[in-house]
Amino acid sequence: MTPSWTKKALCLNMDTNMFFEKYEENPDVSLAVDIMCNRCPVQRKCFSYGITNKEIGVWGGVYLENGEISKDFNLHKEEDDWATLWTCLTTDSKI
Repeated sequence: MTPSWTKKALCLNMDTNMFFEKYEENPDVSLAVDIMCNRCPVQRKCFSYGITNKEIGVWGGVYLENGEISKDFNLHKEEDDWATLWTCLTTDSKI
């Protein structure tokens, strides 16, 4: 069953490959997905869902492997990117 919060996700109805293979392989895609996720109203719920359900792929702007942050597929993120991401995941304000 799909969680109800997904109806508010900015990525609703997008090509799911953007959050797996394309994210891993294409720097332009990973940047666009990161920006979109940081503006998404359900980012925190998405990230929490990914961690809790041991998901793979991008969840809340973070590439996860079995619910854990992937060092390999998040290498493109700089220190400022992580700071922005954690601000988005831990506060009510969006960029």
